[in-house]
Amino acid sequence: QPRSRGLGDVYKRQIKYNPFKTTIEDQDDIWEVKFGSTHLLPTSNSIQSKKFAFRFGIHYFYEINFSPAKRFALAIGLGYNFQQLKTNGIFEGSPDATFTPAENINNLSNPRLNIHELNFPLELRLKLQSELKFYLAYNFTVPVSNNMKYKVDGDDLNEKNTAPINAFQHGPSLRVGYKDFFLFTRYNVSSLFLTPEFESVELFSFGISLGG
Repeated sequence: QPRSRGLGDVYKRQIKYNPFKTTIEDQDDIWEVKFGSTHLLPTSNSIQSKKFAFRFGIHYFYEINFSPAKRFALAIGLGYNFQQLKTNGIFEGSPDATFTPAENINNLSNPRLNIHELNFPLELRLKLQSELKFYLAYNFTVPVSNNMKYKVDGDDLNEKNTAPINAFQHGPSLRVGYKDFFLFTRYNVSSLFLTPEFESVELFSFGISLGG
């Protein structure tokens, strides 16, 4: 004879966890603000000078927790990145977007390339009871604009979209943190530039990240 369905069965059915209905209150680190430094690899490249390169980013994440304990989750993000590269010369606005070394330009000073990007990370999250967190992501990045800033004979110059930036970039990143404080690193698998001369130049960045 079939067993009748009791109150216990109804209760179990009601509390069944649905990861796709994770409320905002149950999500961790839905915001991220990061500060760091960006460098071009290999280090023997002729573009970047050895000065500090500033990087800033801000992201919003929607977190899908796979259990009520929130130990393992998938986060889908959308954000903005800004990075500034100190360069050994400038990209000129010619059809070939050639790079002219600083030594070939009289009285050139403080050349830097600013890049503005939209970033779409997919992040796997592991959160331990000790509040240690390990977030491994893969990023899909679309540069929106770039501008080359420098001085010649003391005059400030600003040329927009002269650098041959790759229109689509991607690569893995890792955040390791405790509570809301993280250290991060990211490596671009794709090349930063389109020109054959620099097609093997890739971005590597690291720094600190704040979640909440």
